[in-house]
Amino acid sequence: MDTGTNPWIRCFHPKPRAAHTLVCFPHAGGSASYYHGLSAALDPDVEMLVIQYPGRENRLFEKPVDAVGALADAVADALAARLGEDRRPVLFGHSMGAVVAFETGRRLERTGVAAPRHLVVSACSAPSDRPGSVRLVDEQPDADVLARIMGLGGTAHGVGEDAELLTLVLPAIRADLAALESYRAADGAAVHCPVTVLVADQDPEVRPERAGLWGRHAASGEPEVHVFEGDHFYLRERPGRFLDLLQETARTSHAESSHG
Repeated sequence: MDTGTNPWIRCFHPKPRAAHTLVCFPHAGGSASYYHGLSAALDPDVEMLVIQYPGRENRLFEKPVDAVGALADAVADALAARLGEDRRPVLFGHSMGAVVAFETGRRLERTGVAAPRHLVVSACSAPSDRPGSVRLVDEQPDADVLARIMGLGGTAHGVGEDAELLTLVLPAIRADLAALESYRAADGAAVHCPVTVLVADQDPEVRPERAGLWGRHAASGEPEVHVFEGDHFYLRERPGRFLDLLQETARTSHAESSHG
């Protein structure tokens, strides 16, 4: 496993000769290891880099970050240093990871270093379809905070039965939820690469009929929308259509207009 020198990026299955780079962003309360199985399932020509937010796993004792913009700033710097000007990744973000990926993509486009070729967002409302600015999590007891995450299926249920582990992971969960609740996209915020939106038909958080609102943030044109069977974490079983779509996007995507 290549952990590199930057704590923001993990690579579980290094592929130095891979032609394509896929960068994955975890959900709220999630960590890089959530994508380990998906990384293992990719073909040899697609290498996955996974973003690791502070406050979990190998970064457990670092202070969590509670703002999407601050996360995106740090991730953009890490990816630019890792990939340089000649390697343009496809960004994939699930749930909270989608807005972090979106904001990271905007920053990379502004610098022109490691600018994304495509943005794939999953199980997440469009930036302009979010209330923003209200941090409800600050007032919620620990049990309610944990229930919000576990109710969506993103955190192992055993965590709630281990008081010591719960104490360790709750700061990161609270920070992630605070980042999501306070996130508000800038007026006219958009990426210039193509955008694909993935949603599930039984997701209580994101309805398929609103997925097209991501088009407000795709300067290159209306996004493709793909609907899968399942709930908010439809991808946990790595359905074949999901894996194929992700790999084909990594292989064939090309920016349709210049970035600014």
